[in-house]
Amino acid sequence: MDFDEILEQFKNRRSRISSETTANIYLREIRNWRQWLTEERDKGLWNAETVDLRVRMESMTDAGKAPSTITKQVSAVSKFYQDCEKMAKKYDMPDVQENPYAGLDSEDKQLLRGDTKKKEAMKESGGDEYPYLEPDKISQLVDNVPSPRLRNELIIKLLYNCGFRRGELAKTKIDHIDREDRSIFIPPRKSPESRTVAYKEDYLGFQLDQWLDYGGRDSMTYAEESEYLFPTNNGEHISGNAMNRMVRKAAENAGFQEVIDEYVDGRKVHKVTAHTLRHSFAMRAINSGIDIKTLQTLLGHEELDTTLIYLDQAKDEAKENSRAFQPLG
Repeated sequence: MDFDEILEQFKNRRSRISSETTANIYLREIRNWRQWLTEERDKGLWNAETVDLRVRMESMTDAGKAPSTITKQVSAVSKFYQDCEKMAKKYDMPDVQENPYAGLDSEDKQLLRGDTKKKEAMKESGGDEYPYLEPDKISQLVDNVPSPRLRNELIIKLLYNCGFRRGELAKTKIDHIDREDRSIFIPPRKSPESRTVAYKEDYLGFQLDQWLDYGGRDSMTYAEESEYLFPTNNGEHISGNAMNRMVRKAAENAGFQEVIDEYVDGRKVHKVTAHTLRHSFAMRAINSGIDIKTLQTLLGHEELDTTLIYLDQAKDEAKENSRAFQPLG
């Protein structure tokens, strides 16, 4: 098989478990990876090593690329070599080297865990590496959402109550919600497996009922032809970026938004984003005593190390809080 034939098979495999859009992103990233290997490392796809992927990640970081952009590249590379290893058992393929991703260590993977530039800025300012909001701040966010209020209140409460990634919530369909069981099914997107999360009726049930049963959702132009929970006046579902803008604006309205850094292209790094609510869910769960494996499942993390960052941060905070304790005597 030549390169184009291999790519076509790779796309077919990815399309079975991801959207066509995601599969096309993977193809684009593999073409970029191949071109970079040729131009910068004088190598081909089949003799790439972990050190090459590490250099690629570092060069993208130094160039000011957002962590989400780096993650797309690395995820595509990892899945490409995984699939090639399986495809080699069925097709005439070049000898497949070990997946370059397999040799990355925890320090390498820090570049992929959320917004690294944001975390660095938070650490430099003395804040948490993974910023989160206490419940009173969440309430202030809800109270200060921009229009349309009902929809945006519900979005913030779902992000916080269920630990959604913004892209997952944007693509949530009405039939994913079991209102009798008070749970929501989340198909595999960034995670290799689907998961189901529960929501608290007394926390967001009113907004959910108003949105679904009393005209909130139906007021959107695309509601009738959409199967998604959050249609808009411009399309069948809201975008993750639109959710992020809304959360940033709510924090600004509430008076606690901060610009903590800036990318080389001028984009600002904000302290409070939609992903901050996912961090807030995780820290609330840790502080409530949930076991780490259960939290890993609820967050949809492929690797336990990714979940352990919240446990480590909670321990660090407990240590700092203990400094205020003054023993008697």
